[in-house]
Amino acid sequence: MTNIGIVCAMSEEVGKIITAFNLKKIEKNIGYTLYQNHQITLIESSIGKVASTLATTTLIANYKIDQLINIGLAGALKNTPVGSAYFISRVTQHDAFIPFEEYQQDMYQRIDCTVPASATNIATLTTGDQFIDDTKQVNSDADMVDMEGFAVAYVANKHNIPITLIKGISDDANSSSEAELFTNLNAAMDQTIALLKQAI
Repeated sequence: MTNIGIVCAMSEEVGKIITAFNLKKIEKNIGYTLYQNHQITLIESSIGKVASTLATTTLIANYKIDQLINIGLAGALKNTPVGSAYFISRVTQHDAFIPFEEYQQDMYQRIDCTVPASATNIATLTTGDQFIDDTKQVNSDADMVDMEGFAVAYVANKHNIPITLIKGISDDANSSSEAELFTNLNAAMDQTIALLKQAI
């Protein structure tokens, strides 16, 4: 059986996954809230690249993880319908800059992600430590933007663990995004969970 580790940022997202997979809270003194069933260990990371990097590293250090999954919400940068969900084929970070050429390959890399062969909803993602309410803030050709995906994928790559990213569109990355995210959370997460079941 494949041991699956899930990294999820927000408690509102986590709650939907707990219900869908009958996860139970476990007590382990490692500084994070964790939930498990016979196959899945889920860690609630909090928002952003630093938080999700630390949570992913902690999960790997404390559990035998064969496959990592980051699941959550994203803002659309292109004409991607709110409430839809996608497997991510590759992820970058949009808020990185370094003028030193010898470090650019690492910072500017595109990380390829594992996508089920049967998947039809496939898109690209870019990550940054900003809540985007104007697409002009993002210099990327990706389909959508989030705040954790690249970080989780980066750690997975360093540990040679397959990484799957699943993102649901909560908003259009515009001036209404703050309100739209919570309005559309349930619909977007329902679709991401349907893809999660396909991945598992």
